[in-house]
Amino acid sequence: LAENLACRLIGDGSLTVTHVSSLKSAGAESLLFVDDPKHLDAALASAAAAVIAGEFAAKATRKPLLISAQPRLAFARAAKLLGSSAAHGRGIHPSAIVAASVVGGNVDIGPRAVVGEQVKIGDGSTIGAGCVIGDGVKIGSGCRIDAHVTIYSGTTLGDRVVVQAGAVLGSEGFGYVRDPQTGRYEQFPQLGRLVIEDDVEIGANSAIDRGALDETRIRRGTKIDNLVHLGH
Repeated sequence: LAENLACRLIGDGSLTVTHVSSLKSAGAESLLFVDDPKHLDAALASAAAAVIAGEFAAKATRKPLLISAQPRLAFARAAKLLGSSAAHGRGIHPSAIVAASVVGGNVDIGPRAVVGEQVKIGDGSTIGAGCVIGDGVKIGSGCRIDAHVTIYSGTTLGDRVVVQAGAVLGSEGFGYVRDPQTGRYEQFPQLGRLVIEDDVEIGANSAIDRGALDETRIRRGTKIDNLVHLGH
């Protein structure tokens, strides 16, 4: 863990760490972080296996330490490393419906997920329970698609994209043309696509429309909160 986080290890490196936690909920295999010296004593006295801290903690000896110039950032990266290792390795659940034409590497697909024809899923990606992945969708490597996400046909996701539960990607946009003779509104064609670049995170129950004739594009590194609607 110290090597992956580029931290300096002080103390016993053979202990097992399985998850991150707060000081209050620390257990025998949890990892804490301290970015303020006034909280160091409490962290060292906790039940946690190890602590990420700044250089101010380097002389402490009561508990293994991961010394980092940015403890909070190192802790966030540790959470991601430990979380991904715990979640991966389940394979394709027996209740999932996956088309024979799907191309995928080392992927996990949860219960009752439906994956359409000609879908491509990159190595290390996970598809949560109850997801619907439309025909021709492309999902990059290291993506996390949480439960009950719907991805419409023709949508492309880059690498390391996170989509939280209930989001809808690539649905039809809200575009209409009025007939002046009848006063009726008729839908304008919604034939474009949605492209999501690398390292994007999309919050729960958000919706992103595909383009009307061309594309909607979410640029690399964008972070979108819960309940956000992005039109074409």
